[in-house]
Amino acid sequence: MNKHFSLALSCLFALFTVAYSASDINGKMTVDGLEREYILHLPKNYGSSELPLVMVFHGGGGTAEQIMGHTKFNKLADKENFIVVYPNAVDKNWNDGRIGDKLPMDRDDVKFISMLLDTLTANYKINSKRIFSTGISNGGFFSFYLALKLSSRILAIAPVTANLPENLKDSWKTDKPISVLLINGTKDPLVKFDGGPVGFKDDENGRGVSLSTSWTIKILTENNSCMPGSKIEVIDDKEDDDCKAEKETYYKCAEGTKVILVTIKGGGHTWPGASQYLPKIIVGNVCKDFNATEMIWEFFKSLPERE
Repeated sequence: MNKHFSLALSCLFALFTVAYSASDINGKMTVDGLEREYILHLPKNYGSSELPLVMVFHGGGGTAEQIMGHTKFNKLADKENFIVVYPNAVDKNWNDGRIGDKLPMDRDDVKFISMLLDTLTANYKINSKRIFSTGISNGGFFSFYLALKLSSRILAIAPVTANLPENLKDSWKTDKPISVLLINGTKDPLVKFDGGPVGFKDDENGRGVSLSTSWTIKILTENNSCMPGSKIEVIDDKEDDDCKAEKETYYKCAEGTKVILVTIKGGGHTWPGASQYLPKIIVGNVCKDFNATEMIWEFFKSLPERE
């Protein structure tokens, strides 16, 4: 993002209002001398049973509060009975494994998340075998990076508007197979569907380079030893929203894992089913044919635990 886009994004995110409930906890911890923050949401029926945990990561320029309001995972968590945590990045950007002059490569955000998981599992009723990660843009890249670094702790990830970084193309091999749902738009102006420098032209490669979506899927299916062949389903075109979506699923993968690609033809750098948080001329189109939050949870919920 250029400085004008970042400013617009920050101003817009400040307009989001989030209704906190009594079950929302503002947490803090110190990692490598830095104070780190997060928001934890416990569902209404939280009790003695161990529950799944979904980590939701904001994009570059965003905040935990913003992504909580934008994705509305709390409402679904209350209905489906799972725990949600929204970590905050330092200076609103995650070290997500990309290489670039404008990226916080010296900060160990993976260590923060590992320590956060230690803290949460020690203090709350969390099923440590059902921990998931999702996020948009920088948060989606970071979900990929967490899968690489913490595959023994995370069962599945669901990046939105993200691909694997080009600098990790030869080393992205997880210790354990990990299920992935990837949601990308073909008209994303920031994380290009066909790969290339991340951001606008005047970022001058300062935010790294991403692989194409097809190359990303190739690496993911090879990582999970998926057999050739996939099932393609057309998602109902319910809205007049200048987009159409299809879902491609690779089922026959190691240890019962899945790799799923949702391609939004005409979709932009946006969260499907959510609001048009910036004008289309800046971030592209929001697809309204499905709700990404609901789709992601259904994907997570469907997966078997590792033995």
